[in-house]
Amino acid sequence: MTQISKNSLYEVLEVKGGDFERGFAYGEAHKSLISRLLESHFEYYAKHLGFDKDSVLREASLFANPIREYSEEIYEELNGIAKGAELSLDHILVIAAFNEVFYPKLSKLCTSFAVHSLVTSERLSYVGQNNDEGVEPWLDGECVVLIKHTRKSAPDFITYTYAGAPAMMGINSYGLALCINALNFSSPRVGVPMLCVAREVLNQKSLEDAINAIARAKRAYSLNFMMGTPYEIANVEASPSGVQVMKSQSFVYHANHYLCPVEGYQERTSGEYYKNSNLRCERMGQLLRSAKFIDFEYLKNVLRDHEGHPYGICRHVDTKRPKEKEVGRLMA
Repeated sequence: MTQISKNSLYEVLEVKGGDFERGFAYGEAHKSLISRLLESHFEYYAKHLGFDKDSVLREASLFANPIREYSEEIYEELNGIAKGAELSLDHILVIAAFNEVFYPKLSKLCTSFAVHSLVTSERLSYVGQNNDEGVEPWLDGECVVLIKHTRKSAPDFITYTYAGAPAMMGINSYGLALCINALNFSSPRVGVPMLCVAREVLNQKSLEDAINAIARAKRAYSLNFMMGTPYEIANVEASPSGVQVMKSQSFVYHANHYLCPVEGYQERTSGEYYKNSNLRCERMGQLLRSAKFIDFEYLKNVLRDHEGHPYGICRHVDTKRPKEKEVGRLMA
């Protein structure tokens, strides 16, 4: 069963029923957009990595079993998306596991925060971010969808994600909110794609359960998880070698470099990637620490901050640069 609401910037697709049924409704409703996104991905792989379509599909197929071992529910959802979109599961895995192949080539993506209710004027917790992405592979934001899952035996949730992907950012009916940031690692491995881990986080009823969901995954690559509930906030840096949890009773913030040491990986602290990420992270911390009071309006302005342009928290596409090298803000 599906229902579409147009009371927002993006249409909200509500899907109900079992795992496969919800996935099927999602895939069927966004069939055209999923196909367009796949075409963009295949072109990108061919242009920048020299991979033909068959090679990409073979690579994507390796992630199926780890996903199934991690969560039968997510595996069934992905099969449903594929069936609804009239594609193979491997096609959907190309989208779900895109990060595992290409994030080492991309950089400068996203800045996030979580603010505890103890330090906000409304006594509400906030989790937020700017979603920055490479312009070329993601169709300049045309591929974004909002999916609301309504279920009987698990938390309802809504996720902002890319057409065909299981989840990215979102919030569930237990008040658990999630934002994510790109992180690098030496190389991906066959395992659970990080967008599937994000989807599993939205299944959880508490912050500790969410942290455990990240920790128990055989993580294929790295991702930063910014999370909060009405009473707790935490940041989790997750890589194939481990997880690092940072909690606070004030605020936490993150960009695209590790704040904690990572076993088996030495991050470069020179070059544009680190400079870009470090400046955004420092600026976010400065704005949160210097605030006389923090509320919803203040945090919206934080995400609009242009200090340090072109390395600002609020990113704008530079039309003078090649599309394949350009990053821009899709959502705040």
